[in-house]
Amino acid sequence: MFEPKRLHPVTVLYDFVLSLKELIIPFIFLFIFGKNQIELDGPFLSMLPQLLFLLFVFFLIGSMIVKWLRFTYRVEDNELRIEQGLFVKKKRYIPFDRIQSLDLSESIIHRPLGLVKVKVETAGSGGNKAEAELTAIKKEDATALQKIIADAKNKMPDDVEEAAEIRPQEDIIYKITARQLLFLASTSGRAGVVISAFLAFIFQFEDFIPYEKLFSEMQQLIKFGVVFISAIVFIALFIAWLLSVVIAFLKYNDFTVRKVKDELIITRGLLEKRTTTVPLHRIQALTITESPIRQPFGFASVSLESAGGSSTDLENSSMVLLPVVKRDEIPGILGEYLTDYEFEADLKAAPGRAMRRYMFVKSIIALIITGVLTGFFWPYGLFGAILFPIAFLWGYAQYKSAGWNISDSQLTMRYRTIEQHTMIMRKNRIQSMQASVSWFQKRADLAAVSASVKSGEGSREAEIPHLDQRDVLEIYGWYSHRERTTEIG
Repeated sequence: MFEPKRLHPVTVLYDFVLSLKELIIPFIFLFIFGKNQIELDGPFLSMLPQLLFLLFVFFLIGSMIVKWLRFTYRVEDNELRIEQGLFVKKKRYIPFDRIQSLDLSESIIHRPLGLVKVKVETAGSGGNKAEAELTAIKKEDATALQKIIADAKNKMPDDVEEAAEIRPQEDIIYKITARQLLFLASTSGRAGVVISAFLAFIFQFEDFIPYEKLFSEMQQLIKFGVVFISAIVFIALFIAWLLSVVIAFLKYNDFTVRKVKDELIITRGLLEKRTTTVPLHRIQALTITESPIRQPFGFASVSLESAGGSSTDLENSSMVLLPVVKRDEIPGILGEYLTDYEFEADLKAAPGRAMRRYMFVKSIIALIITGVLTGFFWPYGLFGAILFPIAFLWGYAQYKSAGWNISDSQLTMRYRTIEQHTMIMRKNRIQSMQASVSWFQKRADLAAVSASVKSGEGSREAEIPHLDQRDVLEIYGWYSHRERTTEIG
């Protein structure tokens, strides 16, 4: 790999498809609505918007071909060297010792041709942007590149035959079963995401939606009664749920976690197969998540917080490690490989007097929402009163979830938003900790505590809003190395 190499020619098609996704809305406007919105005389002028758009597409394809021709990569002097650009030549040299991992993915364009997309991750990369990206190279070239970098880092022997005989031990930590995949897809809870995406797409054409006609038809539908409308809503939600099941199935199909040397290698996906490598020393914390749907069945998921990287598995910078697993099986699966973490810590719960604080805050939220609904939709807004029992149950669930444990150099914090989260953090990975007390909490001898770890370019925080003040002082004193911490603030 010492001679400069180009990416596979399919790179042009791949980049064009990605760009075309961004051009879908302009395409619809120009080809469907263009004639109605732009009044131009003559056969040629009437087609001008469409012709300009086609000209732009041809220009886009041409620029991508030039970009592909001018892009080369090679390995030289323990560096990955990338050169690109037509008028201004850009050179990027990435030393092997800076490369944390090579993340591989295969889309439906890559797979038939035996190609992969390679993302080069360094300690400085984060968010959604990798340090460098090879859009389409042969799978064997990607494997060879991984081996060259690994051998250089480990100072493997120069003799090729001797190096080939040394194969790192590979352990399969987890592989999702068909039953687990079906359960995961059915309980993914992404129906709301599907509905939001659909509405966002529809509102792109707000100027063309005949609202008056729609409202008139809605009034006609209301005459059919509540049962008919409820049936329509149920069908819409069912379709959204089916789509969410398909999305989850495609995303987590063949989900496998392997441990090779000091790295975790995560592969997943049906249409687009992704491979993500996480060095163990980059793991900042582990989070066990139990959703209201899965928790009654004893199932949970495990995610990890990684410093740097470009993971987008979750809406934050977390990365899914175990998408679905029995809660009591987690110590047996991960305990052997992540020996720095204790998964069976006995948590100390929040005191009984904290329960009314959790429930009071939620009831205030329900009161505000009900008041607003009643003001705008009298008297139907009074149905918002149903939020009060929901708020009380939510507050009680948060109270029951709150707990903590300190074990040597590990802090475990359990809290609930909608889902219950148990965050396991090593002391040397905690970036900051905050303890606070409000006037109302002080009267009840309560306090709040939060701890955050690095996650991608940002941070991930665990917070318990109401704990015994002495417990908060103990947690804060453990972290701040103060032998006697007697006051918060």
